[in-house]
Amino acid sequence: MYNYKTALNKAYKNQTKLFEQADGSKLHRGSDDPVAYSRFLRYNVSKAENEQYQRDVENGVSIMKTADATLSNMLVHSKTFVEKTVQAANTYNTSADFESIAKEMYSCIEEIVSLSNTQQGDRYIFSGQKDITEPFTMSEEYYNRALSKTLDAAQTKFFKGQVSEGDSYVYQMLHLEDDDGEYYLDTENGYIYTKKFLEEGYKELVTMDYTVIKEDDTQTKSPLVKGAIDDADNNEETKALLQAGIVNYGTPIDVSDTDTFTVSMYINNKGVVTTDQISFSVPDTDDEGNATTSTKTLKISSVYQQIVTYSGDTNNISMVKRNGANDNLSDVVNVTGVDVFAYDIFDNDVSGNDYSGSAYLNDMITVYQKVLAGDEDWLTSDGVTLANAAHNSITLAQTTIGSRIQLYEDVHNMLTSQNETITEDITNVSGVDVAELATRLMEMTSIYNMSLSMGGRILPVSLADYL
Repeated sequence: MYNYKTALNKAYKNQTKLFEQADGSKLHRGSDDPVAYSRFLRYNVSKAENEQYQRDVENGVSIMKTADATLSNMLVHSKTFVEKTVQAANTYNTSADFESIAKEMYSCIEEIVSLSNTQQGDRYIFSGQKDITEPFTMSEEYYNRALSKTLDAAQTKFFKGQVSEGDSYVYQMLHLEDDDGEYYLDTENGYIYTKKFLEEGYKELVTMDYTVIKEDDTQTKSPLVKGAIDDADNNEETKALLQAGIVNYGTPIDVSDTDTFTVSMYINNKGVVTTDQISFSVPDTDDEGNATTSTKTLKISSVYQQIVTYSGDTNNISMVKRNGANDNLSDVVNVTGVDVFAYDIFDNDVSGNDYSGSAYLNDMITVYQKVLAGDEDWLTSDGVTLANAAHNSITLAQTTIGSRIQLYEDVHNMLTSQNETITEDITNVSGVDVAELATRLMEMTSIYNMSLSMGGRILPVSLADYL
């Protein structure tokens, strides 16, 4: 009786184990096959990670495609804005024409601001990590926004030592004025140039093989250097040109000392003037003809205009897309206000202000106001450059997000392939042969049923009931 009971239980156990494998897996506990079960657990962890990365990539691509489509629409309006700026600058226009052009430009600005507040679900896509906060608002009030001088390619090369062709960043100086004329302050070296010198006078130095004014006292010619403009190595003609063109020749504002001067002391990061006059030292002579200095004060030029404020932040949203070290550059799936609208002289790295996130939007409003005022000279020298820079900045943002979309889609394809490999590994280590399982299950079921039937016939009734 004992042997019969043991054999019957063994047959039942084998049948039950085969029934368990009917779900397609031969591994349900470590004792089934310790080595295979260990591999099975590792493969399952890899599969779970892979599927999480796929979800991250899909979410990231969704965000980026929304941003890409929005930036594409922005480009349509920024292109129109550039065309209207060129039309205003280079075509004979009456006051009515300027007003009509300005209305179209303002409409473009409104559309760009509206698109900048695009949401995906309840999240604003250009707000950085403050994505439940509406990022861009345009004021109803008007403010005195400081006027900058935007350098063209030739001026940029001479005064900044940089090449600027189709760049999304513009090189600028601060526009100052008094009753005698207009001036431009280079906030990076402290020199204040006359309008005549910045527009025409420097070209005479270029013809004399001087190529750039910069902070380097190792050379006295080609390039022309800041430290050498007082040196005897410079001829009298050069000195005369520099003295006529630089208001504070020999006494530049010490911009390296932030306690002495920063843009932020006079203008906030959106360009709004807080203190409208700048005082500085200029060369002078006393009654006896001795060299000395005196103080000169100039007013910061401004434009009365509306201001766009960015309420998001500059933080990136990262979605990790694969194993290994995180790549904070390529894992970024969002673009912020600074990424789209860059920065200018009022919020760049040397201004002392934080990034505003709305620099080129406010510059576009400045251009609009200049069109409304019919200022053709400014539009020709500054406005077209600013409009193009704003368009180029949006283009760069779209190009960047487009390349990231391609990268994430490539990674998604790779993850899909990896998932298929991992699934195959799991099947190989834990899967059962269905045909073999069906045969064995039928066999064990028959054996178990035969054992029950035989026991029922040969065992006493009471004992069979007990069993």
